[in-house]
Amino acid sequence: MRIYVETYGCWLAKADADLLLQRLGGARANSPQDADLILLYTCAVREDGEVRQLRRIEQLSAVGKKLVVAGCLAKARPYTIKRAAPAAELIYPEQVEGGGERSMNVLPQYNGSLIYTVPLQVGCLGNCTFCVTKYTRGGAGYVRSAPPDLVVEHVKRAVAQGAREIYLTGQDVITYGFDARWKGGWNLPDLLERILREVEGEYRIRIGMSEPWVFGRFADHILDIVKRDRRVYRYFHLPVQSGSDEVLRRMGRRYTVDEYRDLIHKIKRELNDDVFVATDVIVGFPGETEEDFWMTVKLVEELQFDKVHVARFSPRPFTEAAVMDKQVPDVEKKRRSKIVSEIALRIAHLRNGMRVGRSDVVLVDEVDHGLVVGRANDYRQVVVKRGDGRGIVGEFLNVRIAGASPIYLYGEMV
Repeated sequence: MRIYVETYGCWLAKADADLLLQRLGGARANSPQDADLILLYTCAVREDGEVRQLRRIEQLSAVGKKLVVAGCLAKARPYTIKRAAPAAELIYPEQVEGGGERSMNVLPQYNGSLIYTVPLQVGCLGNCTFCVTKYTRGGAGYVRSAPPDLVVEHVKRAVAQGAREIYLTGQDVITYGFDARWKGGWNLPDLLERILREVEGEYRIRIGMSEPWVFGRFADHILDIVKRDRRVYRYFHLPVQSGSDEVLRRMGRRYTVDEYRDLIHKIKRELNDDVFVATDVIVGFPGETEEDFWMTVKLVEELQFDKVHVARFSPRPFTEAAVMDKQVPDVEKKRRSKIVSEIALRIAHLRNGMRVGRSDVVLVDEVDHGLVVGRANDYRQVVVKRGDGRGIVGEFLNVRIAGASPIYLYGEMV
């Protein structure tokens, strides 16, 4: 059976789509027209994304092939999807293994690509008022984790067969092993130590998104690992969401601005600022005043993030924030989003400019029209011009950084 796969959303969604493809037992098709079955894996995080996906579901339904709609939007909007595609089969996130509840005892098989994505866990310890994912996947203390033996076995096999990047992903990766009460071996630092010890070879590990208040519990151990083993990217994705304690309270976040600030200072201090810190910011959250907004702007300027994912607040089904008072008008959300985005890009340009003149080892993950694109040791994207680039995807290159933009570094072969 030939299956056309289209995925929206996070890396966990991509891993789940691979699991479903594996379970259905088909080979990938290049287009919907060439397929026997169409698999669309969805995301429910944002309203504008929902509109685009529903439009796409209608388009794919019209192709006339069997259609499977899976993922978070399938669970959040089943009746809406059925109106758009009456014949579609729906599969909820907890059903990707084939049962009624996810056990995390099945992981995707390596598919021959450069990146092997490992879904370490699902669920979250938080209970954010804006989050629909706690309904579609689990939250407020619900966590399910993949057994460490299974993770190490799959990573070892993937690296032996050619994987060069290992993405450890999940809803909140740092909560890995909470369901085993973080006992020995069942926590993220212990799992990292074991992978690095038992999986031989030259590869890179990227740690996925982590909630700051849980990450702080394990920060010392993780920073120690990153400092002594270059196989772990010096990259951390730690969402702050707002620079106002009052907005954080309304969001249901479980840290203060000062606690978050201290964590970022600690990371940069321990790694001598040789690190890439990404964050998420929501503007226009219900009740966010002009003063609250500028607190966020000042925090972004102070902490000098390398990347800021800026989102306008989007009311989602089943969430407390969707029915809160003091909703911010869309035009104001747009204005605030533009301000933060422009400042974040300026800071990213300055941060990238600090790398000019340095040397780094770049893992090549793409070649496009003679331009070699790869990842530096802190996960920054580096563009290197080198002929047609044939035969070097997956190789590690010694590069001197010669230029910078807000998004890319530009390197020269050493």
